[in-house]
Amino acid sequence: MCIQHALEPDGARRLTRDEKLDLCLKRVSHGGGVPPFSNHANEILARTLDVDSGSSQALIRIILHDPGLAAQVLRAANSVMYNHSGRPILNIAHATTLLGWLQVRNMADTVRHIEHFANHSPGLPELVLGSVLTAVQSRNVAAAIGYPRPEEAYICGLLRNIGEVLIGCHFPHEYSRVILTMEEDKIPERAACFRVLDFSWEDVGLRVATGWNMPAPVRLSMQTSEVAGSLIERSLASITNYGHNLTRALYRKGVAVDKVQLDAVLGPAGQPTLLSVRDLGRIAESAVVETSETFSSLQVSTETMRLSKQAERARTILESVPIFGDARLTLDRAIQRAAGILNQTDLDLASFISTLLDAVCAAGFVRVVFGLMNENLRLIAGRLASGESGEDLLNRFRFPTDGAAGPILAAIKRREDIWVDRARDGRYDGSPLITAFNPGGFALLPIVIERKTVACIYADLPGSLHRLDAVRPAIGRVRDLIAQAICKQASQSEL
Repeated sequence: MCIQHALEPDGARRLTRDEKLDLCLKRVSHGGGVPPFSNHANEILARTLDVDSGSSQALIRIILHDPGLAAQVLRAANSVMYNHSGRPILNIAHATTLLGWLQVRNMADTVRHIEHFANHSPGLPELVLGSVLTAVQSRNVAAAIGYPRPEEAYICGLLRNIGEVLIGCHFPHEYSRVILTMEEDKIPERAACFRVLDFSWEDVGLRVATGWNMPAPVRLSMQTSEVAGSLIERSLASITNYGHNLTRALYRKGVAVDKVQLDAVLGPAGQPTLLSVRDLGRIAESAVVETSETFSSLQVSTETMRLSKQAERARTILESVPIFGDARLTLDRAIQRAAGILNQTDLDLASFISTLLDAVCAAGFVRVVFGLMNENLRLIAGRLASGESGEDLLNRFRFPTDGAAGPILAAIKRREDIWVDRARDGRYDGSPLITAFNPGGFALLPIVIERKTVACIYADLPGSLHRLDAVRPAIGRVRDLIAQAICKQASQSEL
């Protein structure tokens, strides 16, 4: 499916670049932002119950080796809820002190993990670990040229590439096409992005960082054009981009360190500085040593960071999605019609949702439920249904979220999209949802608004879910449209 369908669901006209970016950011926002690695999140959960000064430093090191956790922590610390001074926070230790470890623990417990997205998008774990390499290299470049705050360079390097990570997570089909275009047509990544997306992933990163109230150095360091700012700000941006480009050359392109050709980096006094081959070798080697434990624990190899390896995976992902069949085409048309009426002033929310549920049923599912959280967010219950035994389905779709387990916990609490073919995946067998409906395969997608799960879509069938893999992106768009409709009705009710 092309980007026109992904970012222009109504198909009525061609959206502007800014409108496409806005739609992209809505998808990212519903998806929870930058995901961390599951083992890092689990370490935070396990070790934040009893934190002393020694364990606090260890936890900070975990966050510093995970762009997803670092982004979540800095985003919260710079929000108006926690940052009452108005001074930007660019230090993880300061941020965790401000938030408290209980809040950090709660954040780690509610976000989806990078592994959730990895099977559907090429090279995501390697991409995220490339950000850690960029962070270390940026800090070491800063130290080499005399930048006074090298730890700021580390944070800016760690978050420099969040735009690409977000596109990879939330737009896997388009991301795969960008990667394949880079490899097959031998064009720069920015040109490939504009060909497929009509914007770059730096554009996404900048918009996200601005929306999250990230400190100015983080935003400036994402710019590919010349930075307008003080000498020290321009130096930090130059250092970060140098570290980013060094990672690209060494790991994505596989260039030997003595063959790397990069522009001069701007020193803190504004002087262009060329780093020697010896300095580059030392900087690159130091980064390898510092990140080796992380790479090993996550079972990722630097060899799989090559663009050629990413492209192989992208080709496999794209080839696994069949050309539209009748069911997929029917669902896609229903989505286009729904998007076309979304802005009507007299929109009937129940009818809008019911029509989409019927389309999901027509695409191959046997039963589909729209479940809604109650006011205190402690219970989710069926409100609308399509397919077999509709009334009975609504009566049985009723699950408390306090102490929830299984797919309800993962979808409602952690905001994960759940797709399970029980012939091959029995992890949720015995859970209340499986006991109630005994599906052969099922999907459970949370509907998240303002970082709270307010509803969900449940769809199942008696046989294998595998034959409906092709409709996964479309079901995601159904969920997004329902979320937009709920937001619209809520805003109209407030008027």
